[in-house]
Amino acid sequence: MGRFAKNPEVGRDGLGVTIPNVTTAQRPSGTNGQLIYNTTTSTYQSYIGSAWYNMSTAAGEKTLTIDRFQGDGTTTVFGSGAGNTLDGSTAASFSVTVTDVSDIIVFVGGVYQVPTTNYTISGNQITFGSAPPANDGATSGHVITVVHNLHKLGE
Repeated sequence: MGRFAKNPEVGRDGLGVTIPNVTTAQRPSGTNGQLIYNTTTSTYQSYIGSAWYNMSTAAGEKTLTIDRFQGDGTTTVFGSGAGNTLDGSTAASFSVTVTDVSDIIVFVGGVYQVPTTNYTISGNQITFGSAPPANDGATSGHVITVVHNLHKLGE
C-alpha cells in the first residue's frame, strides 16, 4: 500500500481492504480524506478539514446519499437545477440540503477535492473554483461524486 507501511496488505485472500486500526489516542494528526477504524469507539472515521468524523457506529447502520454530476469543461455550479447530470439533463440537483462543507466529501474523476479550496457550498449548490473537465471519451473520469450525510453517521 505504502512504502513505509508496517503491514502493506491491501486485503486477505482478495476479499477486501484492511483499513488501519488505531485507538483514539493513536490517531494521527490526519490529512484530508484519510480513513481509519477507531477501536476505542468502534467506528470508521474520516479526516475532513481539521477534525476526525465518524462514518459508522456499532449501534446501527446509517445511510449515505450520493449525487453524481458530469463535468463539461465550462460549468462551475452544480445543484438546484444547475449543471449536468450523468444522463445529460440540465436539471442537476442535490438529494439533500447541504449546510456545511464538513457534511460532504467531493471527488472529481475519482480525485478528492479539498473543501473551500477546490469548492464552496451555498444552499443546495456546489461551486468549483475551476470547471470540472468534460469526459474525453477515452476515460470514464470527470464524474463529480458528492457523498452526503457524513454528519449523521456519528449520531
